[in-house]
Amino acid sequence: MTHLKRLLVRLPIAVVALALTIASALVSALPSHAVVVAPSREALKARALYYFATAQSAERSVMIGTLSTRSAFEGRLWSDFVSTWARINASMTMNTAVPSGLPKKGHVFIVLGSGLKSSGAVSAKFERRLRLAAKAAKAYPTATVLISGGAARRGRTEAEAGYRWLRKAGVKASRLLRESRSSSTIGNAKYSMELLSRDSGYTSYSLISDSSHLRRASVLFEAAEVLVQERTGRSWGIKRLANLAHIDMARAGHGQLRASSVKIAAENVASLFSVLSQYRALVAKKPAKLTFTALQVTPPSTLSYHVGQKVNTKGLVTRAVFNKGTYSQPVSAKVTGFDTATVGTRRATVSYTYRGVTLTGRCDYRVTKAASVTTAKPSAATATRSRTRVTLTATVKSQVAGVTPKGSVRFYLDGVRVGDVVLGSARQGVAAFRYPTIATAGSHRLTARYRGDARVTASYESVIIIVKG
Repeated sequence: MTHLKRLLVRLPIAVVALALTIASALVSALPSHAVVVAPSREALKARALYYFATAQSAERSVMIGTLSTRSAFEGRLWSDFVSTWARINASMTMNTAVPSGLPKKGHVFIVLGSGLKSSGAVSAKFERRLRLAAKAAKAYPTATVLISGGAARRGRTEAEAGYRWLRKAGVKASRLLRESRSSSTIGNAKYSMELLSRDSGYTSYSLISDSSHLRRASVLFEAAEVLVQERTGRSWGIKRLANLAHIDMARAGHGQLRASSVKIAAENVASLFSVLSQYRALVAKKPAKLTFTALQVTPPSTLSYHVGQKVNTKGLVTRAVFNKGTYSQPVSAKVTGFDTATVGTRRATVSYTYRGVTLTGRCDYRVTKAASVTTAKPSAATATRSRTRVTLTATVKSQVAGVTPKGSVRFYLDGVRVGDVVLGSARQGVAAFRYPTIATAGSHRLTARYRGDARVTASYESVIIIVKG
C-alpha cells in the first residue's frame, strides 16, 4: 500500500483520493499472498457455453465480460452471438415458400446435405431440400447456391450429388458452389463459412433444410461466422437472412426451444470452437458459484466542476470482480451523490449488486464557484461639472446557465467607494446607482464591482466619462 501511495503522489488530489479508496477495497479483498490464475480465452468460451446451456445468464455475461478484457473484438463478437442465439431459441419463422425481398446481389442459398443412398444417388430427404433450392434459384436468378456435404457414397459426396441434381434441374454451373469437406452440421457451418469468407462479394445467405434442423443449423452458422472473424481478426458483414424450410415437424420454430435441444446445440458449438473437452468437463462437474469480491471504479474524466455545471460521467467505468480477480465484467453501476448545487469537495458513491451482494466504490470531486461577468453602462458619456448626475447600470451574469448571481454591487468613483446596491429581483442580476455630481472637470472612472456570493465569483467593470465646464 505504501508503494501505491508513492506512485500516486503526482496525481491530482481528487484522483488520488479515489485511487486510494479503490486500492484499499481491493487490498482487503485480495490478500497479499493471493495468486490469481487468469483463465484462457478457450476456458472462458467453454464456461460461457456451459452457462448459456444451463440458463445462467448472469454468469454467462461475466465470462463474456472477462473475455472482452483480453480482446474487445472477441468479446463483442461473442456478446452479439449469444444474443442472436437466444433469439433463435425463443422462436424462428419457417418459410415454406421462397421468401421475397432478399438481396438481388451477393446472396447465397446454402443447401444442407443429407445422407445419400447406397448407390450414391440423393436420398428422398436430400431431394426435398434440393427442390427448394431449385425454386430459390429460379426466383433469384443472380443468387448463388452452395451445396454443403462431404459424406461420400460410391465415391460421390453429398455436395457432388446435389450439384448434379441441380444441374439437371436447370441451374447453371456458374451459379453453383460445392463444399465437400463436412460430415455433420458442424462441418456444414464451419467449411461453408470459410468458403464464403474468401470472396467479399458474398454478403448474405439463407439456409435450406428441414424445419426440425434449421434452428440448430442457424446457431452453428452464426457461430461459424464468429470463428472466421476470430481467425482473421477482421469484421465480416455477411448476414443470415430468411430461411427456406421443408416442414417435417409441424411446430418447429414455435415457442421456446426445449432445454435438451439447447444443450445439444451448445455441445455442437463447443466442438466448433475446439473447446469440447473443457465444456464436457464442466457438464460432468458443475463449477463452483461465482463470488462477487470487489468493485473496480475508473473515475470519470471530469472531477472538477463549477456550481450548477452539468455532471459529465464520460470516462466512468465500473467493473465487477469475481473470485478475487479471476473474472470481471463491465457493469452499469448505480451512481449517487453527484451534485453541483453547492461549493466544496464532494463524494459520489458507485454501487453494484450481484445476487444480493452489494459492493461500493467512491469518487471524490470538487465544485467551485461559477464565474461571473459584470458589464457597466453609464446613462451618459459626458457630464456637466457640478450639475449632471450620471447613473451607472451594472448587469451581472453567471457563465453557467441556470445559476443566478445574488448579493450586491459596490460602486466607486475614481477608486473611492460611493455606494452599494442589492441586485434586483424584478430585473435579475441588475443594479443601478445614481452618482452625485462631480465638481472636477476631466475624465473620471466609474466602477461597478460585484462582490460575489456563495455560488458565484466576484467581477467588475469600469467605464470612463468626461466631465466638462
